[in-house]
Amino acid sequence: MPKSKRAQKISLTRTKGKGHARKETLLEEVRVCCDTFNACYAFDAANMRNTALKEVRVQLRGSRLFFGRTKLLTAALGRTPESEFKDGLSEVAASLAGGEAGLIFTNEPHETVERVLKETQTNEFARAGRDATDDVELEAGPITQFPHNMEPYLRKLGLPTKLDQGTVIMLAPYTVCRAGEPLNSDQAKLLQLLGIKMALFKLRLRCRWSKDGEFQTFANEDEE
Repeated sequence: MPKSKRAQKISLTRTKGKGHARKETLLEEVRVCCDTFNACYAFDAANMRNTALKEVRVQLRGSRLFFGRTKLLTAALGRTPESEFKDGLSEVAASLAGGEAGLIFTNEPHETVERVLKETQTNEFARAGRDATDDVELEAGPITQFPHNMEPYLRKLGLPTKLDQGTVIMLAPYTVCRAGEPLNSDQAKLLQLLGIKMALFKLRLRCRWSKDGEFQTFANEDEE
């Protein structure tokens, strides 16, 4: 009789204490989901934000979502056909490689999952290192959206400002960023203060595995 895949164990001898226990718990939770849900999706995240991810969880209430800790997730699924927890899960594990990624276990139809991921896309503030999507320039003169006590901080971020009778004044025109050029930390902060969002949070499906043995990969979308 062939050895049951369920009987296989993964050694975590390099971990200790509560960390070891937590990792063992996560492994078991993922495997329980493999038994419980009809389908498992691997996905990646563009411009990850925890608050936006919470909305995905709300929309897919009744499903189970794991994000990050991809080494543990792949260990739970099995990295090779010989070690996979269920047939085909090593292909899902391989899909987790590269970038921020996770798993969705669900009984929802595929159309529902796609709809939820589309509806939960949201504009976010760009972080340092990302390319600006537009030119942003400030004209000389009063900038009344900022209170007077922010003027020293604005100068620290590089704006040529002064305080005149409680009003923040731009002493000269200033280019915050240029489209296509990477943002530094000061530029990213200025865009946030100005309320200008140049990033898009979205989850992108990489593949789908189902209990009936079906495995499907999805075409990569353009990077944000």
